[in-house]
Amino acid sequence: MGDPNEIAIILSEARNTLTQKRLAEALGVDVKTVSRWETGKVAPPKFVGLAIRQLMQDLAANIPSTLRQVQVVRDAGFTFVDLFAGIGGIRMGFERAGGQCLFTSEWNAFAQKTYRANFGADENIAGDITKISEKDVPPHDVLLAGFPCQPFSIAGVSKKNSLGRSHGSLS
Repeated sequence: MGDPNEIAIILSEARNTLTQKRLAEALGVDVKTVSRWETGKVAPPKFVGLAIRQLMQDLAANIPSTLRQVQVVRDAGFTFVDLFAGIGGIRMGFERAGGQCLFTSEWNAFAQKTYRANFGADENIAGDITKISEKDVPPHDVLLAGFPCQPFSIAGVSKKNSLGRSHGSLS
């Protein structure tokens, strides 16, 4: 069920019955996420095909609670938390490998906005990790921690070059 072509077919079949909005609500994702899946801009996670198939079976059986948010079991082999998350690049790889994100922390408001665009408007993002109690971070299998982008950014290099300052990850 993790085959992208098979998931695309199931998604297409579901859209014959449901609007993007209703499908997004049922899966607990943003409408833009469903749109990205349909256009092929983003590959849906493996669990989506199973979740849509179950959703369609429930609709066919006329189960009324179906269009509440479905509790999707994400066939995750492991769980992770995403600290210093940026826009979520590291998360994407770990989700594609079968992981489930339980907690996210990113302090930059612009990165948070992009992260939410990538993973859903309702994505709960904790701010500054130094202000978060360790008790608020759920138990997890893997800890992700993004490195600062500035030493690798061409914008940072150009700025430092123009000021005659050293730059890079060792400066």
